[in-house]
Amino acid sequence: MTHHSNGTHLSPQQALAEHESHHPHGEHHADVGAAPPVKPASTRRMVSIGAGAVVVLLALFASSAIPRHGVTRELEAEVAGQDAPPPVQTAIVEQAATGGDLTLPGTIQPLHEGAIYARVGGYVKHWYADIGRVVRAGDVLAEIDAPELDQQVEQAQHQLAQTRAALGLAKADLERWRALAADSAVSREELDQKTAAHDAAVANSGAAEANLRRLTETQRFTRVTAPFNGMITARNVDIGSLISAAGATNSPVSAAGTTGAGSLFRIAQTDTVRMYISVPQTDALSMKPGMTADVSVQELPDRKFAGRVVRTSGALDPASRTLLTEIDIANPGMTLLSGMYAQAHLQLTHSAPALLIPSTALVVRSNGAEVVTVDPPAGDEPATIHFRPVKVGRDYGGTVEIQSGVSKGTMVVSNPSADLVDGMKVKVVKPAER
Repeated sequence: MTHHSNGTHLSPQQALAEHESHHPHGEHHADVGAAPPVKPASTRRMVSIGAGAVVVLLALFASSAIPRHGVTRELEAEVAGQDAPPPVQTAIVEQAATGGDLTLPGTIQPLHEGAIYARVGGYVKHWYADIGRVVRAGDVLAEIDAPELDQQVEQAQHQLAQTRAALGLAKADLERWRALAADSAVSREELDQKTAAHDAAVANSGAAEANLRRLTETQRFTRVTAPFNGMITARNVDIGSLISAAGATNSPVSAAGTTGAGSLFRIAQTDTVRMYISVPQTDALSMKPGMTADVSVQELPDRKFAGRVVRTSGALDPASRTLLTEIDIANPGMTLLSGMYAQAHLQLTHSAPALLIPSTALVVRSNGAEVVTVDPPAGDEPATIHFRPVKVGRDYGGTVEIQSGVSKGTMVVSNPSADLVDGMKVKVVKPAER
């Protein structure tokens, strides 16, 4: 109900008609507070809004219900898995081959090697062999000038002549006194004195001869010779070097270091060389003299040298538990040099081959090394596992040698987990089933 300006009451329709008569073109004054007309919403729009709301609600429900369903299934599977025996993969304990390869390092050494010293004192007169020269036994390596020794030999020769002259006189006297004693012209005591004088002259002559032989033999050592066939590896003298009777030299010429210090020469026989290897205790009983070995050096990768085991020490080194073994190697052309690092490859035959398991099957605990053995299952029934202590031998990387604790053909868990306990039931599966 609207009040007109003259005080009369107008209905809404009358008020609207009066307003339109005053404003025929729909114009409104700015100070008029009337609300704009509201257009009612259409039925299609309302349906679209309702459908959109339903879709959003369905999406929210699905996004919350699907993860909840997945978690429920995982929990159910976990509960079911706790009751089922855990799956394990197994391996069989195998026996190693009766023969095996053994490669051990060593150092090439000459078959014979020695430092040569002088037996007499003097000065080096000549030397005839330098380093690298191949010599034969008896070849002269150097000559020593020893004038004092020469004078001693001459003196011994004159002493021998004196004793021989004295011996001749004593012998003649003895024969005369024997003749006189036969005629009882001299006493028995006098004859005994002549006999003793003759015996002393014989002894003196013999001593003089021995002394002369000694000096003559010593004089031979003024010529320094090679004791065996070989190669000169060191020369420590030069012309004019002073040599003492003990063999030492004051010459500064030396290229051999401290080995054979004071020696004149050093010689090594290298047409055949040797090397020493330390064989582990596990293979010590397989080493026999006469075994063949292939020896190789890094500098000649495509070449093998034939070697042969000639002897062993016959006892293990208590510190390293190894057997010292000597191998002699033919060295044609003296290709192998003394001091080279080499490797010897041997084919061994084991009387009691070791047992092997995968290295992953070994379990190391506080009480030692163990393996998890599996009792063979009956059909589809679960198998039972047991922890067995073992004694471990050599480690080959992918496999480990077992010396005791299991037997050949025993089934073991190839990769045991920390969840396994002794007496647990497990399911044996193949690798493809895991």
